[in-house]
Amino acid sequence: MPVSSYCRRKVCLVMPDESLEIAAQRMEREGVGLLVVVAEGRPIGVLTDRDVTLQLLAPVDRVADAMSRKPLTVRADAPLSEAMALMSRHGVRRLPVVDATGHSLGVIASDDLVRLLASEIAGLAAVAEAQLPSELQPGAPPSPESHERIAEHYLRPVVTVTPTADLRTAVERMHEHATGCVVVAGDAGTAEGILTDRDVALRAVAKGLDAARTPVASVMTAPVATCEASQQLEEVVAQMRERSVRRMPILRAGRVAGIVTYDDLLPVFGGELAALARAATRQVRREQRRVRLEQTRDEVGRGLAALRRGVGALRSRLQP
Repeated sequence: MPVSSYCRRKVCLVMPDESLEIAAQRMEREGVGLLVVVAEGRPIGVLTDRDVTLQLLAPVDRVADAMSRKPLTVRADAPLSEAMALMSRHGVRRLPVVDATGHSLGVIASDDLVRLLASEIAGLAAVAEAQLPSELQPGAPPSPESHERIAEHYLRPVVTVTPTADLRTAVERMHEHATGCVVVAGDAGTAEGILTDRDVALRAVAKGLDAARTPVASVMTAPVATCEASQQLEEVVAQMRERSVRRMPILRAGRVAGIVTYDDLLPVFGGELAALARAATRQVRREQRRVRLEQTRDEVGRGLAALRRGVGALRSRLQP
């Protein structure tokens, strides 16, 4: 499956000398979290919603001063596995897609890949399951990796802020913990909302708000979509797709106990797809060996039959 078959062909471009506020407004207008910075038709950088968010801590005016230079790219004819490997290795969730000459063709995002992999795995698993040995059929003891199939696997300390905290404090926490979001939690640990890079870029920077005077509650996404720790990952992904979100706080007894993101799920589903591919390869090889064994058996049988006929003819000639 080449990258070109699944990338988004709509690319939003920006020039390096444009103002950051104008660039953020373009993100809001186009509903995207990444702009490709171009010069003479070639990408020289990318500007993400995270780049825009972090400029609140060290204000700059131009796109060129906030963009990520020498961006990672992936060739349109590369396999999807290459795009997934690049994202996982470098900790990015979007890759510009280029042609053989380096010109921009589109963008592929981890969100797209997770949705694709979840769909592919569901179909492949249904086929593979029907062919599994009885000891591996549903109802058999769970594998050591089965805990990763429920949201509880992603329970961990979550970066939180209160609704009354100022936006600058929230962005400082995001930067300190190298995360693209913070959960906005109430006094009882309930999820009141979520604040993401996208929220800050589109609702604060694009509107020229003063981060030190803007409360988180006025910019956050609320109400926030959540899931329960006991839910299966397939259910969680379906909820995320339905709600058009890429991050979902996990609740246990009504309190925020973790968070699951598409970035977490990409290596999980990628590994599962690879495992299914290896299992399919082993099945094909077993089938090939079985066919070769049957062919050999048939050839030996025909040889023995010919030998018996020859021995019978020889006996006939030797009889007086």
